[in-house]
This record gives sequence, C-alpha cells and structure tokens, in this order.
Amino acid sequence: MKTKRLLMSVLILALIIFGFVLFSVKEKQKTVLAAQTSAEQTSYSEVAQYLDKGGSLYLYLSTEKWLDGLSGQIAKWKDIFAGMPMGTGDRENLDKVIALVSRVVKDSGVESVSGFGLSSIAVDKDFYRTRMVLHHYKGKGAGFGWTMFGRAPHALNGLDMAPSTTALAVFSDFDAAQLWSVIQDETKHSGFPDADKGLDQFVKQFKRSSGLDWDKLLNSFGGEYGVILTLDDSKMVQLPLPTAEPFEIPDPGLLIVAKANDETLFNQLEKQLKQTRLQLLSVNKDHLKMRSVEVPVPLPITLRPSIAMADGYLYIASSDTLIEDALAVKAGLKPGLKSTDEFKHVAKDMPTQGNRYTYISQRFGQTYLKIQQQVMAMKGTQDPGVAKLMHELMNPDNAKYMFYVGATTDEGWVGIGNGNQNGAIVAAAVPVAVIAVGTAMVLPAVAAAKRRAAQINAMHSNHP
Repeated sequence: MKTKRLLMSVLILALIIFGFVLFSVKEKQKTVLAAQTSAEQTSYSEVAQYLDKGGSLYLYLSTEKWLDGLSGQIAKWKDIFAGMPMGTGDRENLDKVIALVSRVVKDSGVESVSGFGLSSIAVDKDFYRTRMVLHHYKGKGAGFGWTMFGRAPHALNGLDMAPSTTALAVFSDFDAAQLWSVIQDETKHSGFPDADKGLDQFVKQFKRSSGLDWDKLLNSFGGEYGVILTLDDSKMVQLPLPTAEPFEIPDPGLLIVAKANDETLFNQLEKQLKQTRLQLLSVNKDHLKMRSVEVPVPLPITLRPSIAMADGYLYIASSDTLIEDALAVKAGLKPGLKSTDEFKHVAKDMPTQGNRYTYISQRFGQTYLKIQQQVMAMKGTQDPGVAKLMHELMNPDNAKYMFYVGATTDEGWVGIGNGNQNGAIVAAAVPVAVIAVGTAMVLPAVAAAKRRAAQINAMHSNHP
C-alpha cells in the first residue's frame, strides 16, 4: 500500500514537473514568435500608411542606414585610391571626379530617402491595385531630385485632351530649366575647365545651327510634357508585311504635348516646315494657331505632320485631325478617353490629381503583340521549343492594361496603379522573363553552331 502511494506521488510530481517545463517552453516560443519592435528608427509606419495590407505582395525596405551620409562616404573613396600608383595629374582628376559625384549625390537629395514600399492587392477578379512609395520624412525633401519632377500634385490635365481612341498615354511634370541649371552649377564647380567651356560651346553651336537662344528655349517650356498614341478601330490599315494573309492594324496616330509659356518653339518649327517647300496649310483662330504639311507620297496610315499652339500648350502631331480631336475633347465638345468603359474600369477609385500618369490600353498590348507574332513568323524560327516559348510570351490574349498615377508629396513620391497584372507575379516573373528572353536569343545560335559542327564533321569524314 505504501509502495503504491509512493508510486502515485512520484507520478504526480513528474506530471507537475513535465507540465511546468512544457508551459515554460510554450511561453518561450510565444516570446520568440511574437512580433518585435525595432530598436532603431525606421520609416515603416510612415510608408505603411500608403500601402495595402493582406494582398499578394507587401514589401518595405528601410534605406536610412544605406543612404544617410552617402555623399561623405563617397568623398572618402579618394583614400582608397591613395595608395595606388598613378601620375599627379591622374590623381588630381580622380579626386575631382569623386568630389563631383559626392556633390551631385548631396545636391540631389537622395540621402534623404528613408524607405521604399510596395504592395499589391486584388480588388476584383483579375484586377489588382499596386502602390509604390519612395519616402522621405516631412521637411527633409530637399534637393533637385525631389523637385524636378513636380513640386505638388495638380489636376491631370493630360487626361482632358486624350481622344477616345487613345491606346497609350504618358504625361509627367519635368523642369527642364532646373535640370540645365543643375548641370551648369555642377560643371562650374567640378574643377574641369574644359567641361565648363564645353557647355558654353554647346550653347553657341545650338544658336548657330537653330537660330534659337538655348536659355530662352528652356524658359519657354511650362514644365509639363506628354505623349499620346491613338489606335482608330474605325479605320484599319494594312501593313506592308510579306505575310500569307493581309495584316491590318487600327490606324495609328501620335501626339506630343508640351506646356508652353510662349511661342518660341512653335515659331521655329513653323520656319522649318516652310523650308521643306511642301504645301503648308495654316489655321489662325482666336485660340488656335496650326500649321500642317501634305505628304506627297501615298501612305496606308494617316500622315499630315502638324504643329499647333492653343491654350498654353504646344502640340506636335502626325495629323491635324488628331490635334483637332484633342482640342475638341479638352473643350468638352467631344467625348474623350475618360468617357470610355475601359478607362472608367481601370480608373476606379484612382486619384484625380498627381504629377505624372501612364495609361496603357489592352488594345495597345494586343496590337503590339500581334505585330511581334508576325515578325517572329517571318523570321521562321526552326527550334519548336523557342517558337512555343515566344508564342506564349507574345499571345495577344495575355495583353495587359493599366493606369498609374504618381504624385510628389511632402513625404516623397507616392504612386498608385490599377490593372490586370498581379504585382507579386510581375515581381517574380522579372528574372524569369530575363532568362526566357536570353534563352530565346541563345538557342537559335546554339542550334546553328551544332549544324555547323555537324557539317564540319561530315567534311572531315569524307576527306580522311
């Protein structure tokens, strides 16, 4: 009886000890697995407020340790090369180059980048929203890198002039005069007199060849530029490709837009059009000055090179019709891109203000991929594996579409994009695509080398 009680006591004690140990291990695991707070300052919270959680991609990268004081670290590079054998002149030039790089880094404001963020989340079936952030702390965004591409968000004016046939549109703020000022300043303090003289020579040569004052030209730009590519499905044009069946695409049109403070560039372009001695068509209205030239050679596409000034913008287009369409859309006299179902879908819940935007229609991708398919077919790739790979990569059914808006804020650059591309798949596919394209380029060469080697072996066999 006593033995049984003793055994029971030992068993109970063992269970108590085992339970205590197990509880202690679990508590330690909880402590280890629990989320920790960084002992170092990061911009995670500031960046995370712009990102979407719970999607297929969520990335934050702190860059404070990398970039803070970068210019000073670059300046120390000359100490690394101090022990290398080189002439006095070479050493002086190397020191000047290092000092120049250090100064550009400091003046650009790249040292104030505190973090990078990226997220992607599905907001509907096969429809994703991607957000990107290049962050700096409030009050730290000094440097030409932060101001050259816009200083504050504004209405996306480029969308208000995009015709309904727009397949691709890219608009962005850009201060060309500031860029030139930076180049002049950095060159002046570079310690290379020849570089400074080279800039002066460029300005003089530009004026001799064009008749324009370089500074006057730069100051004539208003800091906003854009490109619009249209594809008109109502007019199909046949491309002169040696294919078995006629190959047609929608009639393309190209429009380049620049905000202008005056007519400096327009007047110069008008002078050059007159020098072509082609028939010049002129339009002069209260709000519009337009010049077009007739191309005497018949072409499958609509081509009538034109320039125009209207409402503070300079237009350069493949046809006067395209300029007229853009102005009609801008004036509200004609429905434009914003009225199309495709744009309404891709622009859902997107910001209406920013400093840059990119729009890619699915029609653009489909047309481009069809052309690439025809080009590949004409090349007649013999390797079936390569042909299959390229066909999958260039399948028009996989054409992508997107609408991206970027803004310069008091905390850096913030971008939002909608489209049918999953950000996580895109990020993972980049290295795969590079390998695939490289393979597609290398395999035909390898096959040709094998054939050549076989021919050489055959020749040696026939002539012992």
